[in-house]
Amino acid sequence: MKSKLTFTQSITAGAIAGGVSAVINAILFFVFHGAGIFTDDIFIQPGQPLTVVPVLISSILPSIVGSIVFFALEKFTKNGFGIFRIVAIILLVLSFANPFLGIPGVTTAYAVVLDVMHVVVAGSLLYFINRSVQQAK
Repeated sequence: MKSKLTFTQSITAGAIAGGVSAVINAILFFVFHGAGIFTDDIFIQPGQPLTVVPVLISSILPSIVGSIVFFALEKFTKNGFGIFRIVAIILLVLSFANPFLGIPGVTTAYAVVLDVMHVVVAGSLLYFINRSVQQAK
């Protein structure tokens, strides 16, 4: 019989994924800010350049929300992780357009690094949820 994750196990996996992706993305932010790829003349929000705080929030919140979505899929379907993986990959691919279309005056390098940060969050979430699913078996 297949064991399903509890809400606590799902949230824990999401929190760990959020923490790991926040650390990795903060490091990427400071490296690429220091290298001049993230500049203060490109505004993510009106009149505000990208800082590390939105990077941290954008790493942690989607991981927590994703773990809740996973829990719902796990609870109400027979193949929760399989469905979640497909949805996560589709959303990741769709998110690749956001930096290019949603940020006025963005450079290609800036947008590509933001896309790499998206991969870090999605990859971390998929890894830690999969690890929790494997441990529950």
